Formats: sequence, C-alpha cells, structure tokens
Amino acid sequence: MSGVVVPSIISAVLEEAIKRISKKIAAGKKLSDSEVMLLVLDQMNRRIEARFGAMEARFEAIEARFEAMESRFEARFKSLESSIASLKDYVDGRLNEMSKRIDDLSASIRVLSGRIDGLTKEVSSIKSDVIALMREKLEEK
Repeated sequence: MSGVVVPSIISAVLEEAIKRISKKIAAGKKLSDSEVMLLVLDQMNRRIEARFGAMEARFEAIEARFEAMESRFEARFKSLESSIASLKDYVDGRLNEMSKRIDDLSASIRVLSGRIDGLTKEVSSIKSDVIALMREKLEEK
C-alpha cells in the first residue's frame, strides 16, 4: 500500500511545483537551478509514465494473444480427445467382432475335432474288423 501512496504523493508534489514554476515563467521571472531541475524531472516523469503506459498496453496485447492461443490449444486438445475416443470405440468394436469370430471358429474347431475323433474310432473299428476278417481267412486256409 505504501509503495502506491509514496509515488502518488511525490507526483502530486511535483505537479504543484511545476504549476508554481509555470506561473513564474509566465510572469517572465528567472528560474533557479533547482526549478530547472524540477522541470527536467517532470519531463522525465511524463516520459517514464508514457513508456510504462505503452509497456502496459503491450503486455495486455500479449496477454490477449496468449489467452487466444490457450483457447485454440484447448479446442484442439478437445478435438484430439474426441478423435481418440472415437478411434478407441472403433477399435473396441472391431476387437469385439474379432473376438466373436474367434469364438465361432473355436466352436467350429471343437465340432470338427469331435468329428475327427469319431472318424478315427470308426476307422480303427473298421481296421480291427478287417484284421479279424483276414485272420479268419488265413485260419481257414
């Protein structure tokens, strides 16, 4: 708080001194060295304030640009998030389809395996019958 009050007090005192010096100049009186110095200080103060004002305007413009960039990045990030979510949903759907197809193929393989086992037993049975018939024929001779 005191950092703000002191410059405003100094500025007010300097302004009053400049008014007094301006009246003295208007009256055509000679200025002392300290009065000339006060005029120089006033001009320096005004230039500094103008520069600070310009800098503040630039900082505000930069801040506005940063805010605009931030909002664009947020929009792009949200767009990217939605694209990723969409892609994830698509990939999940495809994986579920593949899983169903694999389950169907697995069931078909189990059925085929059962059939092969049945055919193997049947061939083995036929083989046993053929061997038995051949023994009979050999024993008959």
